[in-house]
Amino acid sequence: MKINYISILWMTALICFSSCQEYLDEKPEKSILVPSSAGDVQALLDYYPNLNQNSLLTFIISDDWETTEENWDGLSPWEQNAYLWKTEIFEPNTLSTDYIRIHNQIFTANVCLEVLDKLAVNEDISNLRGEALALRSRSIFELSLLFLPHPFSPDADDIRIPVRLKPEINSEPEILGIHETLEIVEHDLLEAFSLLSEKGAYRTRPDRISVQALLSRLYLYQQRWGDAKESGKYVIGSEYKLMDFHEMDSSSSYPFELFNSEMLLYGITSSFSVTASSATYINSDLYSRYGEKDLRRSLFFTLDRDSLPLFKGSYLGDYNLFTGISLSEVYLTLAESSIRNGELKEGLTYLNALGGHRYLDFEEWDVATSDEALGLVLNERRKELVFKGTRWMDMKRLRNLGDFDYPVREIRDEVFTLQAGNQFTLQLPALEIELESL
Repeated sequence: MKINYISILWMTALICFSSCQEYLDEKPEKSILVPSSAGDVQALLDYYPNLNQNSLLTFIISDDWETTEENWDGLSPWEQNAYLWKTEIFEPNTLSTDYIRIHNQIFTANVCLEVLDKLAVNEDISNLRGEALALRSRSIFELSLLFLPHPFSPDADDIRIPVRLKPEINSEPEILGIHETLEIVEHDLLEAFSLLSEKGAYRTRPDRISVQALLSRLYLYQQRWGDAKESGKYVIGSEYKLMDFHEMDSSSSYPFELFNSEMLLYGITSSFSVTASSATYINSDLYSRYGEKDLRRSLFFTLDRDSLPLFKGSYLGDYNLFTGISLSEVYLTLAESSIRNGELKEGLTYLNALGGHRYLDFEEWDVATSDEALGLVLNERRKELVFKGTRWMDMKRLRNLGDFDYPVREIRDEVFTLQAGNQFTLQLPALEIELESL
């Protein structure tokens, strides 16, 4: 059964490859079934509908949103369980699309790396290897956010998951804990940085700038404030610029353009039942934090006929959620890391740089204590990164830092709270584990 499981991933990768033939200058009868060239690898890596698709589960279990009882009734059982932060989300006979997709992304990267190892090294091959490593690291990190505890949580050494780092059909997975997993993520990103070009031809492809942005995210999660700062500084020194929200049209159905000046790496989360639903509302407490002078209030949200706020601020310019990585996230990482590192003024400089692009008649923040400054930056991070797929990561790390207010949801007069430690580390889908063990 292990062979069958990997074969499924292999066939999925081949389907992805077949769908990407437009990237190759080949006639249909010459389509390649087994990747063997640099062109084949580029085609696999350019299939962005698969490789740049991020987890829906990460969004559902975040406290960014809320919905009605009627809409909740229409969700699938696993979506209902995730919304209520149940410890067992997946039914015994339920496959997880997210789990399969993440492993398929890792598998695709492994296949690409194996092909590239057999080719003569040149600049193009090195760049492709960097893309594959960045892809693998991103996917493994997402896997760890869902199914492994935070590295500083009490149960950090107690939970391990299977991760395959080789494409061979009969290869056994590595059984990894959070520390080994994040070491692989960092190693892959650092090697990718050494191989990639400074800026990629397309925002769907990783480059040195986006890799440093991903490193800043990783280091923030690990509470490595100095490293997070160094990676963040590299990013803001690039040609990417913050958008000035004063110049945006809040009357537009979708105010933001695809591939805008803040998008460092394209990422998407899409679901008709959740992200595109007319009953997916921003958390009401969070919505109340957007004051009248906060330009994001009218650019990010629109009110439905019942005056309930719906999200319209995706950097993809439509109803799909942008869940890649943006320049504004890096500014917030720099601000938080600086403040936690004891560099209050520097942290406020980064925060004020963002605030000047987000508020009408902005007056720079000038507070006396690190606690006050940290409160500001966490509030701005909460508002700026809403519906961008980062909230679950923040919920896990802030809980361990003691900076987290435990959220509550209510369905049919029953109250559900995200508070217990085991709720922050999801159980692997039972059916996937059963398939692994057969």
